[in-house]
Amino acid sequence: MPDHKAIHISLSLSNETPRGRGLWKFNNSLLNNEDYVNEIRKTYFQTCSYYSKLTDKRLFWEMLKMEIRAATISFSKNLAKSTNCREMEITHRLQVLDEFICNNFHSPATDQVLNEFDDLKTELHTIYTKKGNAAIFRSKCRWVEKGERPTKYFFNLERRNYNKKTISQLRMEDETIIKSETQV
Repeated sequence: MPDHKAIHISLSLSNETPRGRGLWKFNNSLLNNEDYVNEIRKTYFQTCSYYSKLTDKRLFWEMLKMEIRAATISFSKNLAKSTNCREMEITHRLQVLDEFICNNFHSPATDQVLNEFDDLKTELHTIYTKKGNAAIFRSKCRWVEKGERPTKYFFNLERRNYNKKTISQLRMEDETIIKSETQV
């Protein structure tokens, strides 16, 4: 007889689990942002001066990575907040301009309003394109063709991939089901 007892695990997946923070990965598109590069340079020099007394190079390397990671997360969150805020501002301004165009079509200021409307639509399209590309990247899809824009598909694929790797409930030996995220 083996000295090991058999273990039985039963998983049931549901789509009701709220998304958590997940695993952090570096977004290398930040390297194209000049503000981010300057922020990391500043963080690097501050970290080098702060931890200059450390003699263990491995510990120094880990501390440097920790500081850069913290600065990157902070920068990314602020960038996402500003992008979302700008998107809401543009959407609101487009509604105001659309109402003005509909009510005052023969006004002499209509040409200027139409130009502003087109500029804002272009900027909003750029924001949506960036969000779509990010969803395509996070969904780990390999066959995207140039010019293809089924972003709803990629957002759903990303959500489905997240739900597959999340355990939302466990059935215990006494047949009770635990659904609490902290207990699981």
